This record gives sequence, C-alpha cells and structure tokens, in this order.
Amino acid sequence: MKPILKDKEEFPTIENLASHLSPKNLDLYQQLLAEIHACSFKEDWNYYNDGKTWLSKILFKKKNLGWISIWETGVKVTVYFGERVWPQLVANELFNKLEANDASIQKSGKLNAVLIPIQDESSLHVAVELVNLKKNIK
Repeated sequence: MKPILKDKEEFPTIENLASHLSPKNLDLYQQLLAEIHACSFKEDWNYYNDGKTWLSKILFKKKNLGWISIWETGVKVTVYFGERVWPQLVANELFNKLEANDASIQKSGKLNAVLIPIQDESSLHVAVELVNLKKNIK
C-alpha cells in the first residue's frame, strides 16, 4: 500500500480523485468531507516535498486535528496524539471502535499516530468521532 497522489501539478480535485479511487471509495471520501464540514472543520490540501505526496489537513480554525491521505486501497484518516493525552484516548469507549475498524497505531517519537482506513460508513463515523475527540481533548 502506497499513497498515490504523487504528481505535484495534479491538485486533488474530485475529478482527479475519481481517476484514482473506486466509485465506492470516492463516495466515502465525499461523505467524509460532508461530515467534517458539518462539524465546522475544513480540509486543506497541500503537496509535501518530504513525502512527495498530497495530504490534506483537517482543520478547526487554525488547529490541525488530523490528516486525510489517498492510498491505492482508498482513503485514510490519521490523527496524532501526544503522550500526555494518550491515556484519555485509551480510556475512551472510542478506543474499542478503533480496533473493530482496522485502525492501526504507530508510535513516532512522543506522538502516537492512529490511522483509520475508510472502508465503510462505520469506519467513516469512527474517524470523524476521533477527529472530534482530538478537537475536544485538552
């Protein structure tokens, strides 16, 4: 599995994404955008030279809550949690839902990355719930 939006000149519009994603995954991506917009979040696509790929921040005002990436297998949402707030996530009932939706957790220095593949409406809602938790965590 690799990220697929590698062309710096190809901004990730719906039309461009339609050529990379299956109709089901494109529909899930559009539902994800609708859900995050309903929560007053916005997406901000940028090309990152370090990874040579397009990623979208999920923003609430100026706070970065997570990332959207497009992979060969579909859409993924990644949310990072610092060591200080990690116990709050582990204690939350959402943590069990993450495991049930094939989320993976990767430790990177003092951060824990939670990656959720958006495979169906259940995983989409869990991803939005996770982003909301990040917004509300202090």
